[in-house]
Amino acid sequence: MYGNLKRGEDTEQMGVIDWANWNTGRFPELKLLFHIPNGGKRDVKEAARFKAMGVKAGVPDLCLPVPMNGFAGLYIEMKYGKNKPTDHQKEWIKDLKEQGYKVTVCYSGVEATQELESYLQGVRTILSNPASEPCRPQKRMEIYCSGEDVDTLKSVLTEAAMRGECIFGGDFTPEDCGDRENSESCAACVLKNVSFAEYD
Repeated sequence: MYGNLKRGEDTEQMGVIDWANWNTGRFPELKLLFHIPNGGKRDVKEAARFKAMGVKAGVPDLCLPVPMNGFAGLYIEMKYGKNKPTDHQKEWIKDLKEQGYKVTVCYSGVEATQELESYLQGVRTILSNPASEPCRPQKRMEIYCSGEDVDTLKSVLTEAAMRGECIFGGDFTPEDCGDRENSESCAACVLKNVSFAEYD
């Protein structure tokens, strides 16, 4: 089907892309499916150039940046036969899951297309749309400090807030901060949204 290529991970992935191209009528989101070219064999010079450009070992093969079913998007790592995820791939899978993505390892093109179809038949996750409204920074901050400094830092930050010096920057609107004229509300905001991680 793909010239003289021996059946393997590459041909299985090509089959997934063929399926996606044929099914964009059913699932328009499939037009966003793309391959991350971080695998394959390269000579030393080319490998160094790709690394300098940001290619990283272990990133899954396919990405569908569509939020569904409570996930931020879907990543698929393609395998074939007895191949198993490498340590780098396992680390990326773990980290991506922690960031809210669904990540799955598929051992055939059929398995991958079934995963895509199931994912896209789910419930759309609604995220704020930066094209229609400005992105607002989240009011959360974590400060690492010695345990004996926590009370001092809380005092300094709340006093600054009551003087109108918001530690979250000047990008917050009244909708973000509530009553911005109320200094006590600003102090309460700091205590609510700043967490202190103590180190020994």
